[in-house]
Amino acid sequence: MRNSIIVALRNSREERGQHAGLLLQRYLCENAAGNDGNPEEKRAILLAAVKASVNPEVQSLYSAAFARWRQSLSPQTLVNELQTVGRLIVGLGSENVLETGIRLHHNYGLPIIPGSALKGLAAHYCDRVWGESNSRFKKPTHDQDKAYRDWLDGRGPKPDDNFHRLLFGTTDDSGCIIFHDAWLVPGQKTEPLKLDVMTPHHLRWLDGAVPPTDFDSPTPVPFLSVSGRFLFAVCWSGPESDKALAWRDLAMQCLREALFHWGVGGKTSSGYGRFDPKKWTEDEKKRQEEAEQKRIAAAEEAALAAMPEDDRVIQQFLDKHPNKAEKRDWIKLFEELRKPDGQFQAAELRRLVAKRVKAGMMAAKAWNDKDKNAERKKFIEAILAEQ
Repeated sequence: MRNSIIVALRNSREERGQHAGLLLQRYLCENAAGNDGNPEEKRAILLAAVKASVNPEVQSLYSAAFARWRQSLSPQTLVNELQTVGRLIVGLGSENVLETGIRLHHNYGLPIIPGSALKGLAAHYCDRVWGESNSRFKKPTHDQDKAYRDWLDGRGPKPDDNFHRLLFGTTDDSGCIIFHDAWLVPGQKTEPLKLDVMTPHHLRWLDGAVPPTDFDSPTPVPFLSVSGRFLFAVCWSGPESDKALAWRDLAMQCLREALFHWGVGGKTSSGYGRFDPKKWTEDEKKRQEEAEQKRIAAAEEAALAAMPEDDRVIQQFLDKHPNKAEKRDWIKLFEELRKPDGQFQAAELRRLVAKRVKAGMMAAKAWNDKDKNAERKKFIEAILAEQ
């Protein structure tokens, strides 16, 4: 009877398991931890969670949720997309039937980095690294604490010497920066959950029973880790200030540096939890170039919209002309004028284009009776003489 129940559970897990978190918490078919645990059962449940993380239905639902979450962020929120260097594990030490835990989104079963962990990481990095070279980030005095609280209540001056508390707050004050949970970016080519293993060698020494020796055997412990791109988001939540965006950017810079150099989550001393600064620099350069292209395109569109209709038609023709190598616009306009089915058919528009061609020829010192220029000049003069 017991074996048949286990088989039924395993079949259900394989056929209908879509939520990695539920699989890890509710679909364990037999004991997988401890001395009497079945290591194969533990491996099987971890592999089932990896498979569930790339389920097409889960990915589709998660993509919609991700888009909704990102749309819900305030316009003043600063976001950065960062790629892990190797593996990342958050929630490894949390209570779990498998001995090793992992932090997954409650609704969708995909990895997430809690905002509280990011805030703590940034605050610690600010204190230990930035504070070493800038005393203003050191632990504030009691008078500075009071100045900060008075400023929040609108009763006192801005505390220029209390930046750490301004950004990160204390157990009593939340601070002026919100660190949102970091969501896994959807649509990545590889599975976000990875099967990993740790091999502690001296278990009895770790619990203080006996000294370590060369005769101790390693005990492989499989667990899940994470790899992929995450979207980090921070925003200002303090009193209205003209420095709000600058403080927000500073908080994100602090968080980025902490993620690059220290990492987040468990096993950071073994290289886990770090993010790739080189990849972010490349992505940021590309993003800035794209933003600049959009700005230029918007400026050009606005300039076109402000032009008279005939001038706008001429400019759009030049912008879309296939012969980009030809820098002389008057040549392009002249050739279009000569076409029986060209774009410039209306009489007023033809005369306006002819004036442009004449001005261009005169600027290029081509308004003369030599060779081809004579023919062009005669053609333009005929258009300008039309009534």
